[in-house]
Amino acid sequence: MLAAALKQRVRSGQLTYGPMLTYDFWPGYLEVFKAEGMHYAVLDLEHGACSLKEVEELCRIARLLEFPLIVRPEGSIYHLVRKYIDMGASGFLLPWTETMSQLDTARDAIFTPPRGRRGPGGPSIMWNRSIHREGWDEIESSLFVMPQIETPAGMRAVPTLASPDWVDATMLGPYDLALNMDRCWKPEDPDLVGAIQTIHRSSAEQGKPCGMVANSPEQARFWIERGFRFFIYSEIRNIVAAQTRELVHRIEEIWAQQGTPK
Repeated sequence: MLAAALKQRVRSGQLTYGPMLTYDFWPGYLEVFKAEGMHYAVLDLEHGACSLKEVEELCRIARLLEFPLIVRPEGSIYHLVRKYIDMGASGFLLPWTETMSQLDTARDAIFTPPRGRRGPGGPSIMWNRSIHREGWDEIESSLFVMPQIETPAGMRAVPTLASPDWVDATMLGPYDLALNMDRCWKPEDPDLVGAIQTIHRSSAEQGKPCGMVANSPEQARFWIERGFRFFIYSEIRNIVAAQTRELVHRIEEIWAQQGTPK
């Protein structure tokens, strides 16, 4: 149900990866991702322009496919997170998290009492098999929640941010972190790499996995060698660009091998 399988996979340290949808929201991508072996996807509402109707449709398709769709909201803002949980999100990637106050707001929006403050509503009523307590408990235990660490302040707060039992993992925001460390964009800068490894270690000390963003197999290799097992692997536009680049290169290579046409 929802992200139950994802929670187990990440907890057990298995290699786990999924793409991000920021600019293109065709629901058929979810079928492709699952069929080709991805484990989840992130719907990016922080930077993307997905409509609420599209959010609800994507969440429904993901549930029918049993493919976890994690929503990244605009921020840990009560009315927004509550709306997206009503749409049927499988969990949340909470951007720019630096304080427990932000996490407390997200918790209140995600969970019903006594843990949170939201009430049942929206399409989520339709996919809950019961409006009784056991039905909501089943849903809430299957949600995947992770704060995203994107600033030095967030890095220092990881021991606290990773500690709640309802937080499943932390996730790096390496581009914003690099920018906020004046290392933009120097992915192998020793200070940036050290900060990322500190976040990974601090999260592990709280018993929580830490995820990383990778936009190429080479980047994934770099971080796998440093202990990472959980990835957001690129965005659809970048995946298409990489495949197109490879296709053009191969065709041009084949043409060149044929010599000058006679």
